[in-house]
Amino acid sequence: MKYEFLKQNSHSNELILFFGGFASHPSHFVHLKSNKNVLMCYDYEDLSFKFDLNTFCKITLIAFSMGVCVASKLLKNYEFDKKIAINGTNLGIDETKGIHPVIFNKNIKKFNLENFKKSLFKEKINLAKNFIFKEENSLKEELKKLLEFALKHKEEIFIWDKIYSSIEDDVFPQNALKNSFQELFFLNEPHFAFFHFKTWDEF
Repeated sequence: MKYEFLKQNSHSNELILFFGGFASHPSHFVHLKSNKNVLMCYDYEDLSFKFDLNTFCKITLIAFSMGVCVASKLLKNYEFDKKIAINGTNLGIDETKGIHPVIFNKNIKKFNLENFKKSLFKEKINLAKNFIFKEENSLKEELKKLLEFALKHKEEIFIWDKIYSSIEDDVFPQNALKNSFQELFFLNEPHFAFFHFKTWDEF
């Protein structure tokens, strides 16, 4: 797992801890503003969390897509002031509460980055023309690691305070979120819903 501060403010003791989704990169989120510190976790070829959070007094957790699954397992013993999930579930890969394992396996075998981008951004793909992605083979390895991780950790004990679901999501089944959570906040967006927001505090 990699870490990068998207925003740093030495005068703030607040942190927004952001777990990106599969294939997420810091370049995808530069348009979002904040006066707080924003730390992004991404690149799930290595699924271990080693960042020291003790220097911050108030921490908000935001997780996107498969990052919801990863954060719910790795951070289950941490205390947060608020926890927000976007287009993902705790199980991540599951027959009813995630992406079906059979479909996920097929996606690994036939993975094509350009097709994935079209599903991720849909009609807003032009806004993502400068976004950085890893090489296709590395992304396939990331998918394999996520599959192994999700199927190994099947607990659902993590409680989110707010859950967003995109109506136009072609990546993560909306029914999986409906089966996992009682209350959803709907966005008229594709899977990558972040163009809907201008600041991290809006979430």
